[in-house]
Amino acid sequence: MTVYGGDEINALVLDPGSWYTRFGYAGDDFPKVITPSYYAEKEDGTRLFGDEQLNVPRENCEIKSIITDSIVTDWDAAFAQFSHYFDTTLQIEQPDQPILITEPVWASTEYRQKMIEQFYEQYNFPGLYLAKTPTCVSFQQGRPNCLVVDIGHDSVSVTPVVDGISLLKHSVRTHYAGQFLNDEIADYMAAKPVDAVPSFEVASKEVTKWPEGPTFTKRKVPKFSASFEAYHRAKIWHEFKETALEVPDKSLAQDKDDEEYTGEAAERLFEMPTGQQVPVGYERFQIAESVFDPHIYKFQDTEKYNYPDENGDLNIKGVYDDHRATKRQRTAEKLSDAAAESDGNTTRGLAKLISHTLNSVDIDLRASAAHNIIVTGGTSLVPHLTERLYKELSTANPGLKMRLHAVGNSSERVNQAWIGGSVLASLGTFHQLWVSKQEYEEVGADRILTQRFR
Repeated sequence: MTVYGGDEINALVLDPGSWYTRFGYAGDDFPKVITPSYYAEKEDGTRLFGDEQLNVPRENCEIKSIITDSIVTDWDAAFAQFSHYFDTTLQIEQPDQPILITEPVWASTEYRQKMIEQFYEQYNFPGLYLAKTPTCVSFQQGRPNCLVVDIGHDSVSVTPVVDGISLLKHSVRTHYAGQFLNDEIADYMAAKPVDAVPSFEVASKEVTKWPEGPTFTKRKVPKFSASFEAYHRAKIWHEFKETALEVPDKSLAQDKDDEEYTGEAAERLFEMPTGQQVPVGYERFQIAESVFDPHIYKFQDTEKYNYPDENGDLNIKGVYDDHRATKRQRTAEKLSDAAAESDGNTTRGLAKLISHTLNSVDIDLRASAAHNIIVTGGTSLVPHLTERLYKELSTANPGLKMRLHAVGNSSERVNQAWIGGSVLASLGTFHQLWVSKQEYEEVGADRILTQRFR
């Protein structure tokens, strides 16, 4: 492969996420394309991509997901989506542009190998690189040593990063994230009860206030599928999460009757697409609190919503040790691990997840990680989440000086991994890291995956 300098090459950056997938060019401040990680499939098998296509009701048209937990689950649809945006929107010249693809720390060896081989088989890119999402976030912030807390749609993950390398063995993940909150909101609204009629079914409406029923005129639309309706209902709960939830500044388990959360001043109105305004008081704090205490909200419909207890352990095993400490430090690490596991927690909320990770890393990395905690992901934008997190971490870890870094610009925070990949792929020193198809075939998957893509 021809060797280029970072400023002479226009690399592509692809960031597949559970809710949105992002495409763009290295060196840009923002992705060119941000599209849902879903597609509409017509009766004849035709796939349609993009917000506009997913919003049009069609007969016998199913909405299906492409990615779950940041892992591609529908490979045919994924590469159909990639090709759609490569060819139509970006109009790229494949032989001249290498591509950087972000991946979660829990991606298996088989998954990574399939991703590389599928890209080489279906496209003609001169080079490719797989970058861990926390590594990209650390580059976006300019902090090579940090602790990345990613509160996304499907999962919450905490990953230490040292010298730009994600420490996989100390990474943890739970599913108490955006989708968890969405399900709690849907459960709460169904129990109230409030009928979630998607906006595409509403022709006109009048404002009413719950418990008065909605007054609206239905729009005549083709007969749509259950999956199409479920997708649009999920968007209502997504909007509720973004506009109505608020994290309380202290644990609700200790003080359930505080006037600050139960009084009239705490109440907010959320307007459904039908014009019905639903008052939400204590519950908007309670649902937001479940990021820290997953058991604070009790599901009414336990058959439909079933979240098993999770402590976050991933048990990732690699060929190479992430970080080798001295004998004294390894002893301290074992002691801290034993202390972390003896807390009896089968369920860890956000603060406990981070504290557990801080206790599990080597003692020489702990102070640096605590001082450089990067909070990212769309669900981290729930108001007062970072303030509460700082308070909880400082209380739980009095011997460490905590410092949280959360980008104030919401658009930048939800696209932080892509922006970090853009920074990384545009560096002049990065050109030596691109892996060509020829090199991949000569050296072999094992060596490339363990030594080059770290």
